Amino acid sequence: MIKPEVRKDYFKDEYVIIAPNRARRPMEPKSLPTDAISTCHFCPANFKGETIAYQDNGYAGDWEIVSVVNKFSALTLDNHSAYGQAEVIVETRRHGMDINDFSIDHIVRILDAYIDRFMTLRNIDGIKHVVVFKNEGGKAGASLSHTHSQVIALPVLPHKIESEARAYNKYRIEHTTCPYCDIIVAETDKPRVIWEDENVFVLSPYASDAPYGAWLMPKRHIALIADLTKSEKESFAKAMKVVLGTLDKYAIPYNYFIENSVNNEDYHMHIKLAPRPNIWAGLELGTGVIINPITPEFAARLYRGQIKSGVYSRF
Repeated sequence: MIKPEVRKDYFKDEYVIIAPNRARRPMEPKSLPTDAISTCHFCPANFKGETIAYQDNGYAGDWEIVSVVNKFSALTLDNHSAYGQAEVIVETRRHGMDINDFSIDHIVRILDAYIDRFMTLRNIDGIKHVVVFKNEGGKAGASLSHTHSQVIALPVLPHKIESEARAYNKYRIEHTTCPYCDIIVAETDKPRVIWEDENVFVLSPYASDAPYGAWLMPKRHIALIADLTKSEKESFAKAMKVVLGTLDKYAIPYNYFIENSVNNEDYHMHIKLAPRPNIWAGLELGTGVIINPITPEFAARLYRGQIKSGVYSRF
């Protein structure tokens, strides 16, 4: 049995308890759902009265990827008491698809939609931060099963984002290097590597605060998702098919979010994937110290296809 271990983040003052003896989980592939949704508001037949902010076909004919202003958003541009904008990016016209089911080209087009909405919303006066994220599965906060992502423009810079930016800048000053570039170098050929090619490095981080957590990082030092080349977008698409396809196989809900430069400062953009097979309890909510029952080393093996399904595994 592997003993629990307290691990510190690479460069932030954040700690995680890796406690593999707390969980034994059967690795059974998911079964197909048998229930059907009578009305899906993201299917084209029911798509009515939406304020469209973006279409992947340039508004010529039927869309395949579209971003609409969220009808039920708490933030709107005409309310100075709750200023901002929330949009929903519907990733396909087809119901029952998951993002990992798409072609590389289709995922690249989704990334292009992210870039368009991120760059447009961040340039609105009074907007301090724009977050692009995806909730997949009920535990992860998804209220509709039709695959979609979200973009929210906020009038404030969240403390969590500001805290990471400060930790990043502190590391930069002390080491004169980028922490994420250093992480890629330090983790190369280590057991936590999930996947890589010439453009993208995918890692189950040493002090992951989420079971099966993963970071998708460009090897080139770039500040914004908008800086990605077509080749880099294709590499991200391939990586997303690997990690999201694995989570889909085992019906593990997840969130992912794109981290970009704050206030045009130096940064290393990346996508952080936070699977949600468990629920945070008193310790996590009361202290911010997370107990992760899945070792990052085991998670990497699962993503690499080295864990057999249908058996119980000690983590």
